[in-house]
Amino acid sequence: MVDPHSIVVKRALILLTIVAAGCQQGLISPSPRPSPTPSALSACPAGATAPAGAQVLLRNLPAPDDLTFDTSGRLLFGDIKAGTVSALGIDGSVQQITGGLSVPEGIVELANGEILVAEQGRNRIVAIDPVSRGVRQWRAFANRTGQEGIDGIGPELLSIAAAPGGVIVPDSPNGLVWRVSLDGKTATQIGSGMTRPVGSAVDQNGRIFVADEGGSVWTLDPARRRFATLPTPDDVVVGRAGQIFVNTLGDNAIHEFDAQGHQLSMMSGINQPQGIALDGADNLYYTEFTTGRIFRVVRTFALDSPTVSRTAGGTFVVCPVIRRARAFNRSLALSTGSSLATSILGLVQPGTDSSGALEVQTLEPTITIGISAIGDGDNLGLSQIVHLTP
Repeated sequence: MVDPHSIVVKRALILLTIVAAGCQQGLISPSPRPSPTPSALSACPAGATAPAGAQVLLRNLPAPDDLTFDTSGRLLFGDIKAGTVSALGIDGSVQQITGGLSVPEGIVELANGEILVAEQGRNRIVAIDPVSRGVRQWRAFANRTGQEGIDGIGPELLSIAAAPGGVIVPDSPNGLVWRVSLDGKTATQIGSGMTRPVGSAVDQNGRIFVADEGGSVWTLDPARRRFATLPTPDDVVVGRAGQIFVNTLGDNAIHEFDAQGHQLSMMSGINQPQGIALDGADNLYYTEFTTGRIFRVVRTFALDSPTVSRTAGGTFVVCPVIRRARAFNRSLALSTGSSLATSILGLVQPGTDSSGALEVQTLEPTITIGISAIGDGDNLGLSQIVHLTP
């Protein structure tokens, strides 16, 4: 028989009391609110394989010129005969943003949502308000040369140590390049000695590329150096993987270079490719000025309009439609932002032969989904706004 007053027994009795109290507390505590049970989702079918060559997106335009993408994924394009700037949505719809411009050329969207347009006929840059769509003068430039006015502009410099902030502006008639403050009030000359600079871009290392219709593509880092010699370069863009693309009017082509200036490929037989752009997945877009068309070349993957169905429980199932280039087989990831009014109930990732799926419960009329490539560190990705209700 164990002595009930022993230290061992006292400690055992205390421990049993604590355990019993804990069990009793668990019995009377309110049960946690059950989370929604996700529906059994199946991956949605993949879209058809993307065309191997160039695909016509728009036709019968008066004179399409420069291109760029805005933050919502719309393709902005100017038309120098119509005097308009318009947006092409992922669903193929076209929305005019503004009109009445005199030869609208280069276009760039600033981080604050304003759209800057080079108005060649008035040798100035105008800013378009994203809400009211009102147009105001952002900065005017002097032109006493008798030559055509300012051409391509941009991009905006965001986080480059050598040139923080501002917008690159090639001063076409005067053969100069400026870095202009975001309010348009202050201009700093960063390049000179060019024939007719008409387009610019910047790579991940801060090198500024300038397309010069005199036959050269220059880099400013910060000294001016010749990157390539080409027949009448008109614009230049840099891909997320570091390739440099230049459209040339002298040979009706688009040239692709690596970061060291070695040519990788060339697309020829294009009727005056006045505009060129890359989307977030490095797919190539260009205009054919003389035929009034805009083309796309899917180099990785593209998104068509998704399908949306509403379930009996008041939730929405979203089916993305991913179209892969034939040689693109990298894994893709589906994601979406969430808010207090949106709950993600189910998510199926895309496969090489599927587009994934998403089930949400929300009071919002739209959600945004994103598709990104996994691996290689090039940050290839596309996003689109999905309208849940008509």
